[in-house]
Amino acid sequence: MTDGPTPDPRIDPYLEPGELRRLEDQLRTELAEETRSVRPPDRLEAILHQAREAGPVSTGTGHGPRRWLVPVAAAAAVALIAGAVWWAGQDQASRTASPATGSSVTTQPGPSPTSPSPSPTSPSATGTTVPGAASLPVYFVGSQGGDRATYGLYREFLPGTAAGTDAAARTRAALALAVTPPASSADGPYLQLWSGQQIGAVTVSPTLITVDLATAGDLAAAPSADLRRLAVQELVWTAQAALQKGNVPVRFTVEGGDAKLFGSIPTAGRTFTRPPADRVYEDLAAIWVTSPARDQVLPAARPVTVTGQAIVFEGTVAWELDRDGAKVRSGHATASTGAPQQGTYSIPLGVLPAGSYTIRVIEPSQADGQSVVAANLVAFTVR
Repeated sequence: MTDGPTPDPRIDPYLEPGELRRLEDQLRTELAEETRSVRPPDRLEAILHQAREAGPVSTGTGHGPRRWLVPVAAAAAVALIAGAVWWAGQDQASRTASPATGSSVTTQPGPSPTSPSPSPTSPSATGTTVPGAASLPVYFVGSQGGDRATYGLYREFLPGTAAGTDAAARTRAALALAVTPPASSADGPYLQLWSGQQIGAVTVSPTLITVDLATAGDLAAAPSADLRRLAVQELVWTAQAALQKGNVPVRFTVEGGDAKLFGSIPTAGRTFTRPPADRVYEDLAAIWVTSPARDQVLPAARPVTVTGQAIVFEGTVAWELDRDGAKVRSGHATASTGAPQQGTYSIPLGVLPAGSYTIRVIEPSQADGQSVVAANLVAFTVR
């Protein structure tokens, strides 16, 4: 007889601590590269629909050490592919839009759509106007709202004049909005990283989105390497979200030719795309509040539920509700999955008395529980 379970002969018993983790990271990196080349066939739209119905893929967030089963490679591949399908579905709004065709479509430069003026239903810092029949998903770079100055992408659903036309026009309209962000947001203004930029011709095909820019970008507007990278990624996420065809690579030109964006990011022979689902934290802000929208007016007779998306340790977020400037309630919520993937969370507040409210959703520091890693807030009214 032996004590304890029989060791798996496929796992080297002499691996040093941390070796399994390094092996996992290596496998995930290699599999991520492979999955980038995966192109679903004609069932893409059906898969996206199923993904939206099923919601985000949960990986589980137990408090004990992870126990990796053999074969790790197969499980990681399934998770990455499912995650890629999931984020593609997250940018879909309830709107009328004609799908892109198999042939290339080009739209020539024209007057750029302007950003709408703020209103009671205007977009919030957290990526929320209630999606309508002519809304476009658009990404902006903004502060993550923590104690340290860090930045990430937030998504808005904005009215778009080309939302119901062909794929190239729709993509160009969303990009034009992305380079002219709203003047303010709940946690401060979005960064004007593309100030004065104009979107030229946009060409789309099943395998490539080509975007022509009027200028390469002003280095003074994006002084750090991370801000320059995020400036490019906000256009990449916006273009792919507007096209709604998955992880289609994006190529940039400047007045029809190759250039270095912000003087440091070459475009010659290069395309850009979103990171895989387990690395979206590199681009996205950690906390989004997706409902209610900023300055939204809610009826007093109905229960209020705050919803959002988060990339946080073990999926745990804290929240605080203020009424007329005074804290009235606080608590915690758990997202559908923890970091490094983006999960969804829900905070049921019930029926609230009439008044002016602010909901603040927070990622507290795991080191001390007091400092704030990231936070997002939205003001709304009940009456």
